[in-house]
Amino acid sequence: MARSRSLGYGEGTVYQEAGGRWRGELRIGTQRRRVSGRTRSEAVTKLDRLRSTVADGLPMGDDTRLGPWLDWYLNAVVVHKHPNTLSSYRWAVAQSDPLHGKRLRDLSVDDVERLLADLSVRTAPKQAKARRGGQKGALGTSSLKRVRMVLGAALHEAERREMINRNVARLAYLPATAAPPKSKRSLTRQQVQALKQVAPSHRDGVAVMLTVTMGLRPGEVLGLPWNAVDLKSGTLTVKQALVRLPGSTLVIEPPKVGSSRQLKMPDFLVASLKSHRSAQRKERMAAPAWEDSGLIFTTKIGTPIDQSNFRRSVASLLLKIGEDDFSPNELRHTAVSLLVDAGVHLQEVADFVGHTDVRMLATAYRHKVRPVVDVTASQDLILATAP
Repeated sequence: MARSRSLGYGEGTVYQEAGGRWRGELRIGTQRRRVSGRTRSEAVTKLDRLRSTVADGLPMGDDTRLGPWLDWYLNAVVVHKHPNTLSSYRWAVAQSDPLHGKRLRDLSVDDVERLLADLSVRTAPKQAKARRGGQKGALGTSSLKRVRMVLGAALHEAERREMINRNVARLAYLPATAAPPKSKRSLTRQQVQALKQVAPSHRDGVAVMLTVTMGLRPGEVLGLPWNAVDLKSGTLTVKQALVRLPGSTLVIEPPKVGSSRQLKMPDFLVASLKSHRSAQRKERMAAPAWEDSGLIFTTKIGTPIDQSNFRRSVASLLLKIGEDDFSPNELRHTAVSLLVDAGVHLQEVADFVGHTDVRMLATAYRHKVRPVVDVTASQDLILATAP
């Protein structure tokens, strides 16, 4: 058998005990970390892995606790993701605070399920006002899934590095006490027609009608530039979106993966955009200062419109037709619902609203595509009496 390699300076030491087992030692600052193996080669391999762990800045040893591990995971793995993704992960990590003192090796499925159950019935402290995206009260199903997903992703990294034997977060069930996600509502065809009548009375009426008829996401509407619209051919191209980063910074980014698309607009929208362009030019001339963002929908000084302000515009217009508390996303949902009701093929609807496939649409709208399931012809064949 070939002898394992010799260790260099700073790589630690390896020795054999009287009982025949091999031990390895590595000095880290003022501490010594030890490994063992049945052979010298196995002990050297474990020492190499330990040095790699130190070099990567990973929490070390069998006593690693969940809190430090999650901190390392956020700062080493998730830090390179989109700022909004990082913010979402940090939120989920904060929700799991009761488990942060647990050792990774001691963490159980029951621990995770108990955490999720507690979060599902949590009561917000009196006068505690949650900041944007930071719920203080009970969490619903979607939020609990996010907490479990982030824990599962972090523990997967520990599992991959052989620090734990199984991923208890991915084995945990959601509690029965979890509130189900709110079902999205949609306007009727008659309500959309009524909305079309009152839209010209509101400064953001054209943006609202683009959302409810073209199925654009709020960020796609608010990030739509004039150079993406061809009023002669009546087409618009979705090629960017307005995104709000943590700290309330507004930036223009590419749309979601697979969401870039070119759409044909109905004539009334083309006419509405022409009128809006004229109104914006007059507003620009009258403004004491104007920021040329190139966007179709802006504030009175040309800056992008925050999504929270757009939500208020939607609410204001919906009140005029007797509806309240509708969100821009529910207007997009309305566009999809009405197209499916009208018999448009799901694949065409998916292409229209920027979905990469029809899976979500098929799950949510299949009952509308086939309101009455008729298999009587086959049943008659099955039940027919043989001659």
